[in-house]
Amino acid sequence: MRTAEKVPEDDAGQVGVLIIGYVLLALLVITVVAAASSVYLGHKRLLSAADGAALAAADTFSLSQVQGSEAGPGNVPAAVLDAGAVTAAVERYLADSRASERIDSLNVAAETGTVDSRTARVVLSGVVHPPIVNFLVPDGIPITAQSDARARLTR
Repeated sequence: MRTAEKVPEDDAGQVGVLIIGYVLLALLVITVVAAASSVYLGHKRLLSAADGAALAAADTFSLSQVQGSEAGPGNVPAAVLDAGAVTAAVERYLADSRASERIDSLNVAAETGTVDSRTARVVLSGVVHPPIVNFLVPDGIPITAQSDARARLTR
């Protein structure tokens, strides 16, 4: 029969400290993963709102004068976007979809408009408040999302 070996008195209680250290490390990892996931999901929410707003803004096109030679059979009207109409459509879409309820400090950036009179560009910004670590970043983490949608006529 074996007898239990006696633990030296210098090593007594060391396992408890090791367990406490591992628990603290696990809690730290969980906190970082939760904060990173919160920022990622907040950005995806903002990007989804920007995509929808860009699609709505691209539908505000008007038809321009025909392109090409006046007498040729290839005269096709072109879709033209107005920067003011794009911005108004974005704000209307965000109000109708109540995106500000899902995204804190939702703001339409000044870059929102049209790039080339055919592409609606929507730039939105917001703030994400990650769980647990709110005391470290009381103002939240600012996020930005950009989406483009092109108005195109085809036959």
